[in-house]
Amino acid sequence: MSVQTDMASDPLEVWVDRLRSQDMPIFGATLAAIGEVADNDASPASALGRIILRDAGMTTRVLRMANSVFFRGDGSRISTISRAIVVLGFNTVRDIAVSVALIDAFLAGGVRERVAAEMARCFHGAVHARQAASGRGDGSPEEVFIATLLSHIGEMAFWCFSGEVGQRLDRALRSSPRPAEQLEAELLGFRLRTLTQVLAREWALPPLVVQSCNDNVKLDSREALVVSGYRLALAAEAGWDSEQARLALRDYGRVMKQDAAELAPVVAANAREAAQIAASYGCDEAAARIPLPTRQDVESEPDPGELQQPSPLEQLDVARRMVARISERAASTAVLDLALEGAGRTLGADRAVLALIPANRVQITARATHGATAQALMRHFNFLLAGAPRDALTELADRGRIIHIAANYVPAPGVPSVARLRAALGERHQIMVPIQAQGQVVGVLYIDRAASRPAFPDGTVDGLLHFARLAGLSLDSVSPRRA
Repeated sequence: MSVQTDMASDPLEVWVDRLRSQDMPIFGATLAAIGEVADNDASPASALGRIILRDAGMTTRVLRMANSVFFRGDGSRISTISRAIVVLGFNTVRDIAVSVALIDAFLAGGVRERVAAEMARCFHGAVHARQAASGRGDGSPEEVFIATLLSHIGEMAFWCFSGEVGQRLDRALRSSPRPAEQLEAELLGFRLRTLTQVLAREWALPPLVVQSCNDNVKLDSREALVVSGYRLALAAEAGWDSEQARLALRDYGRVMKQDAAELAPVVAANAREAAQIAASYGCDEAAARIPLPTRQDVESEPDPGELQQPSPLEQLDVARRMVARISERAASTAVLDLALEGAGRTLGADRAVLALIPANRVQITARATHGATAQALMRHFNFLLAGAPRDALTELADRGRIIHIAANYVPAPGVPSVARLRAALGERHQIMVPIQAQGQVVGVLYIDRAASRPAFPDGTVDGLLHFARLAGLSLDSVSPRRA
């Protein structure tokens, strides 16, 4: 009897029981069903698909995430849950479904200011953590993403369903300079971080969620990826130019083993992508709260001595090497890599992108980039074609039209819009030309330079087109002819 009384009076256990039986029972049932499939080695992957398909909203969002470049690098469209499991793997689809179910539970509970803010931090931190995982060669960056997304479920659950108790804690946090965890322990009898650990075990979430809540994590551990990503997202709320953000970026750089200055454009791209992902999950309020850096926050003018300058001799050398590879019937990837090298190194560009258009023509997706700050382009250079409104990008993909605009370009009435290109890559001097093979556009070469530099000189488009045509010849030489 005394043991039962102690358990009933344990404030942490009371909260867990309340969430289990009153506030989130539907989520618990969904999670239990997913857990049974995951724990049963004999269960076919189709069992997971059936659970997801019970909920039309979950099905839609899981497929949306499965088709995002964030989870998938190629261009083939995934239209069924069973196909998603084959392409992404059982564990990734399961974790996406769990995160969707969890967010649904919080949205159904009535999102308050603090839970919306916490969701924003978790989405934001998850993209930073995945970037760090990829940079360190982690075997499953997607698992790190999901673990970071779920790393503060105790906080979100509490703020979503806490009622009067939550209001008292909220007032204390706003009025007292003392650490949040100290106030939590005094008013609740436990830390919200501990609630996250207990719920993660209760719901059989990935072990990395529990491990990342430990008081001390090692710098070279996977938990450090989760912690540093979240801390950077939290610090950014004070402004990307704040001391908090500067220190958090320094710590993030230590985890990635890179200089913080080199990471500035990368974290800017991460922030923008996090907002897009939050919106795709259906969390518009969280998406709106993610602090997006301004160009002044993350861009610095390159040293004039380091600027790439046009070099006709180097252009000729790259073109000769491409022709030699084509004559040798070398793999088309080798010729495409040379095309990108020529675009990025010989035409006076700051950055260059080689992007491909898949057979289903759904989107233009970056394959590789070149330039000092080009890493961020890998995430931003992704443009939807299927169902997109007619603009300069669809005209290029469908008709082979060239895009050549200066930084101060103002479109004339009736001219195809470049708004999507500008929104993703900024107002720079920009040229994009098609790569054509088998009678259709199969990719693009893109170059740009900063607005502070002069526009590209005459002849640049011709030079870029020459590299694109050689790339197309290579693709033609290895592709079967259509009847």
